[in-house]
Amino acid sequence: MRYRNDIDGLRAVAVIPIVLYHAGVSRISGGFIGVDVFFVISGYLITSIMIADMEAGRFSILDFYRRRTVRIFPALFTMLIVVLAVGMATLFPGDLRSLAASAAAAAGFVSNIWFELTTGYFGQAAETKPLLHTWSLGVEEQFYLVHPLLLVLVRRFAPARLKLVLGLTALASFVLGLVLVLPLHLATDAFYALPGRIWELGLGALVAVGAAPRVTSGRARDALALAGLGLIGLGYAVIRPDSLFPVPWALLPALGTALLVAYGAGAVTERLLSATPLRWVGAISYSLYLWHWPIITFWRLRHDMELTPSDTAIVVALSFAAATASHVLIEKPFLRRFRQGRSGPIVAVGAGGLVAMLGLAFVAHQGAATWRTYPPEVRKVAAYVDYPSTADHRAQFLDGTCFVSLGEVYQRDACLRLSTTKPNMLVFGDSHAAQYWKAITERFPTWNVMQATGAACRGLWNVRAESHCLGFMPWILDEWLVENRIDAIVLAGRWLGGEDGLVKDTVSRLVARGIHVTVIGPVVEYDGEMPAILADAMMRGDPELAARKRLTERRARDRTMAPIVAATGATWVSAWDAECPDDHCRLFDGDDGPMHFDYGHVTLSGARILMKALPEPPVRGK
Repeated sequence: MRYRNDIDGLRAVAVIPIVLYHAGVSRISGGFIGVDVFFVISGYLITSIMIADMEAGRFSILDFYRRRTVRIFPALFTMLIVVLAVGMATLFPGDLRSLAASAAAAAGFVSNIWFELTTGYFGQAAETKPLLHTWSLGVEEQFYLVHPLLLVLVRRFAPARLKLVLGLTALASFVLGLVLVLPLHLATDAFYALPGRIWELGLGALVAVGAAPRVTSGRARDALALAGLGLIGLGYAVIRPDSLFPVPWALLPALGTALLVAYGAGAVTERLLSATPLRWVGAISYSLYLWHWPIITFWRLRHDMELTPSDTAIVVALSFAAATASHVLIEKPFLRRFRQGRSGPIVAVGAGGLVAMLGLAFVAHQGAATWRTYPPEVRKVAAYVDYPSTADHRAQFLDGTCFVSLGEVYQRDACLRLSTTKPNMLVFGDSHAAQYWKAITERFPTWNVMQATGAACRGLWNVRAESHCLGFMPWILDEWLVENRIDAIVLAGRWLGGEDGLVKDTVSRLVARGIHVTVIGPVVEYDGEMPAILADAMMRGDPELAARKRLTERRARDRTMAPIVAATGATWVSAWDAECPDDHCRLFDGDDGPMHFDYGHVTLSGARILMKALPEPPVRGK
């Protein structure tokens, strides 16, 4: 296979926007699509190499995995070891256990599955997970497990239909991704899981086997290659984090990359992408991808989640420095020494290294509470990062029954039992409503307090919602509340800007039905996980740290919504004022724990404090 300078340059086009986007350059709204460019490149290169070896009669599965081991393992395992070491020196036990588990998943190339399963609604924010970026390596390595076997089987039993098989496989993957994203609203599954990504790697594979129409005209090839570059650029400009992704919007970078790979050789884009600076960045792109995210994450954990321009410059410079060192000191020496070595011993050593990496992650996980010493009060506060696994959380939220997340089904019969002897109240909305349910039942013991809540399910008519919300929320608004007489409803949510009209419409319609409506305003939020912020403040002796990390825009949202809700005749309760009387915010919940167990959700004890501000509604008809 002929080496192509322009593909190294194309790697730079992929990795630079990724780094800048992650480093806080928000103008590149679609910077994350550089991963999709990498997927197509990988599919093309891997398939080209395998097809060339097969045609020469020298292909071996063991040789294939030797090349993958030498290319992937050294830099990856070095990064994992350094990240674990930094984590052991700086993180609190709960965060370190999470890091160690993700390191094990990354070493075993299943971190895409790990993050798909564990990035729950109450999980750490993405910006606090130093190894989140390894999900893409998991996708690629899983592809490398099945793709060589597919090529071997098709070439043996149906060689004339190789293009057809690869095309149908890619098409099936694309359709699956479309189904997951649109009717099922399971974008997370489509994003992380291999089946929803095969089509991108498959596009590269199709180019490698000659499925792209042959074009001999130089001008036509120039036009197609430039169109490909334009599609990638358009993707960076118009795709946003809330776009339907990866299907269909990833078509822009994926098709653009396929066009560049198919028609870029000898075209005008080859000269553009073969520029020395781009080729240099392309050469270090693997190490740059590996190192940039942990550097940015640890910087955020130490300073602020929101990066300033100077922070951005520093983390980008550090990322390039680390990538250059990794490429020169690790990648190149291993490639020179073992590129042509004996496959069996090299794969065996790689497997041994993987086992050792898993062992190191296990040791870090098991000893998470012993690597650093903390005062007891700090240890107690830091432990609240694990609050979602506690009995208090289960009692507070009723997870999986009356509060549901993706993949869960709301239990209508269990959660909507009307009382004939007590007045009936419904707590309705997302997790910011669910967090109050238990405290409301305790505050009003003479009421029958029901709950209908879901993760990211704001209780509004005509609001965009996930699949698990659509399973019960429209039914409650359009049918259940019409057919059943209740006395009061408490609406709460993580109210977003731009939805004030929906809030006004929903509340007005409920009031018109004769239901007493109480709306609880936005809760206090922080730029990071509050338990970690408080524990860090206690360790540093910096009592103002929490105040600096408090997000004041939630207070502004509170002030904007209050008159809108009041004008409908509903009752407005300011959670902000309840937590921050005279703008002096409570930090602890009365049990020496933090008020919040993550960026904003309150603990059960914290909810009890806030719900003291909730007035008892009148009983309907009295």
